Amino acid sequence: MTKALSLKRPYIIPARPQVLVDIIKLLDAGDVDIDEVVSVLRKDVSLYSAVLATANTPAFGGSGKVSSLNEALMRIGFSKMLTILRMLALRNSFSKANNLDAFWDTATEVAQLTMSIMKKVSNKNLDDAYSLGMMHNCGIPMMIETIQEYQQFIDGIDTGLVNTWLDAENDIFGMNHFQVGYEISKRWLMPDTVTEALILQATDIKKLGLENSENESVKLLLCSLLMAKDISSIYRRFWRVGDEQQEHCKLEPVLAFVGISETDYQDMRETYLEGLEESKRENA
Repeated sequence: MTKALSLKRPYIIPARPQVLVDIIKLLDAGDVDIDEVVSVLRKDVSLYSAVLATANTPAFGGSGKVSSLNEALMRIGFSKMLTILRMLALRNSFSKANNLDAFWDTATEVAQLTMSIMKKVSNKNLDDAYSLGMMHNCGIPMMIETIQEYQQFIDGIDTGLVNTWLDAENDIFGMNHFQVGYEISKRWLMPDTVTEALILQATDIKKLGLENSENESVKLLLCSLLMAKDISSIYRRFWRVGDEQQEHCKLEPVLAFVGISETDYQDMRETYLEGLEESKRENA
């Protein structure tokens, strides 16, 4: 495709399911009764099962396997539960015609990496780090769902050149996947720091102002995500709609901002890659 479509196709962000709305109301009310949360979740089997399954993944592994939702919520916490519910509800809102399993697997992987890296560089906002990792590319399935030509477009463009990718999206479709992801995050009431970090992915690393500590919490989240995307892209080169864009970006400003030397980062990256490979073997 070499020119913009004559008609810009609108997209409609899916409405939040009632179960998710009810959960958010309970959490916003304060003094949350876990039994009330469980009671609401029981109304949606898929959401209920997803929270239980997530609590038993290695990222949240405790002393043993949990079998009840009460135990699962105690292990993962309400914030991560909300992220899981949001992503699954969003996933369920899309047509099953497009096979996006690898996309969602990558999102989960990046979420776990982002949270783990954030723990090393700050140990704050860990729930937001997980949310950011899960949501970081959520605009892509929305565009695949909405725009018939988008899959063909993404198959034919070098997603490693992120600025070229975004410029082409804007020229052809009148929007880009980071913009769509930002709007999803706003509509689904994600934390402000997560929403801000999502849209900053579209900004060149050298223009992020990492030389100063302004908006430090957002920048720490974003830097943790950028490192997670770099690690995931190395591990998942086979996935066409992945995060290869980080391969062509220089992470020196990111490493300087979080206080990690290039040598230490290479060692850390190798450790994570070995962990991902080991997890793959265990789940085979």
